[in-house]
Amino acid sequence: MVLIGDTTDPFAVEAVRATMGSIFYVPPVRMSRADFLKWRDKWTGSLIRTHLKGTIDYRKIEYKGPVMLLMGTEQSGLPDEMAEACSQLVRIPQAGKADSLNLAVATAVMLFEIKRETLEL
Repeated sequence: MVLIGDTTDPFAVEAVRATMGSIFYVPPVRMSRADFLKWRDKWTGSLIRTHLKGTIDYRKIEYKGPVMLLMGTEQSGLPDEMAEACSQLVRIPQAGKADSLNLAVATAVMLFEIKRETLEL
């Protein structure tokens, strides 16, 4: 787990409770946006992002090789320069008038799909 820029405290009581303790098994790494973008240039895997501008259904892409999922904030999403660093912008289709899911739900949906495809659950 990489925390980019000014983010929440991953060890806040609420965050630890929400992770059910898994935060202690996946140690977070903090880095600035500039450092992440430099690192991104060396990353050979896919960098996937859910985005309202995404045109690809998240279930229609292949999650092969190393995959990193990039998620923005609940309030403002992902800054444009970070979205542009992604190799694919995907969309989680919505029914009704809602245009997006809660960040935790969207992250869970994406992680499940990535794991389902890479582990063939």
